[in-house]
Amino acid sequence: MTNANHLPLRWGGVATGGRTTYNRILPWVISAAVVLAAAAAYYRFAVVSARPGPSAATGRPPAGAPPLLRLSGSNTIGAQLGPDLAEAWLASRGATNLHREPIGTDETRVYALLDANPVAIEIRAHGSATAFTDLAKGACDIGMASRSIKPGEADDLKSKGLGDLTGNANERVIGLDGVTVIVNETNPTDRMTKDEVAAIFSGAGQGRKWNLYARDDKSGTYDTFKDRVLGTRSLSGALRFEDSRALVTAVSRDPDGIGFVGLPYAVGVKVLKISDRGAMALVPNTMTVRTEAYPLTRRLYLYVPDRAKPEARAFADFAISPAGQEVVEKAGFVGQRVATMSEAEPPLGAPPAYAQMIPRADRLSVDLRFRPNSSVLDPKGLDDVKRIASVMGAEFSDRGLMLIGFADSTGTREYNLVLSRRRAQSVGEQMRQEGINPVLITGFGQELPVADNSTLDGQEKNRRVEVWLRK
Repeated sequence: MTNANHLPLRWGGVATGGRTTYNRILPWVISAAVVLAAAAAYYRFAVVSARPGPSAATGRPPAGAPPLLRLSGSNTIGAQLGPDLAEAWLASRGATNLHREPIGTDETRVYALLDANPVAIEIRAHGSATAFTDLAKGACDIGMASRSIKPGEADDLKSKGLGDLTGNANERVIGLDGVTVIVNETNPTDRMTKDEVAAIFSGAGQGRKWNLYARDDKSGTYDTFKDRVLGTRSLSGALRFEDSRALVTAVSRDPDGIGFVGLPYAVGVKVLKISDRGAMALVPNTMTVRTEAYPLTRRLYLYVPDRAKPEARAFADFAISPAGQEVVEKAGFVGQRVATMSEAEPPLGAPPAYAQMIPRADRLSVDLRFRPNSSVLDPKGLDDVKRIASVMGAEFSDRGLMLIGFADSTGTREYNLVLSRRRAQSVGEQMRQEGINPVLITGFGQELPVADNSTLDGQEKNRRVEVWLRK
């Protein structure tokens, strides 16, 4: 009987003694294993490691790496325009491998390779109110808002060391939008007054039954609608949406539906003409929004705090540059390009001197506006002066610049006439600093209101300087 521990080993067909031969070949087996392991290691190093890894191939930074920029706030901006601007800005800096991916509901991350390093920009679009709460928490670098910052928000952020976000360097208007009132395409209605829209959305409308669709409370679109339309009334019985596109889809499927969204999202639905009290009904389009004559025009903002990183300021500067404004327009919003627009005939009730001027001049597609209760241009107005000066030098150097001031109806007619001329003179001084000497500076007081003087928003719109060019 053979002991199990001393079984004979066959080698080359010859039976040999078990343990002695085993001990002789063991070093050879180990050596072979070492050689194979070394070869495998070399393959991994020389071949596999030579291939670009996922980060290099896709532009994704390593897990846990902070993004280059973080934008939070408006869904109107952040759903499409924000990622578009992020890609265009990165491309302007020489980035490659640009692409975007969703990282959550209404959240996008844009990836790229910048100077051979993978970078990312995060855009979180949960409503304008979140722009200011995230800035306060340090959770974003730039706030996106489709409404202006509220005094309480500005005070809170200033107390936290972020600076005056209403200042010229911190509040940047990147484009314009019209809040559109939309109905189903089969609906015969084509126009409403602001008061009629307010009655419907507050539950006081008469006649036709409506199903109401509205943006949520964090939305800048809702804030604009509440301030400009509802006023002191409350929204009644509306189905609420965080996302504009989902709201439009709901209205497009409901013959009795009515809702409101930003201009680029109003696709596949009917857009109503809207009139302010005592004014004609206007459809939101490039010209009525660019001059802010459409009653529900609003501005789109980027807010950049004092202590922002340099990339944040560079991004905001790009957004208001000609290249950035092209991106704004491609996204369906109204850019701030300065162009001429023809006035076929004087508006009803125009002062004689104003009416006589129109056949001999072209109006520019921008009205300059001011800070509340002052003759100081607001941040957009200061940027618009530079745009006007640029286009005057490039395209209209042989045309005389005319500045026509207007006021709201608060105060006496005599005082408002003086104030309107003072505002035009203030703009004239700004233009001279840019090397442009106006050929005419005048004002018409409270004449020709473009909005309802009984509201604060209407008064703000009526305090303006129109810009004209002699033919």
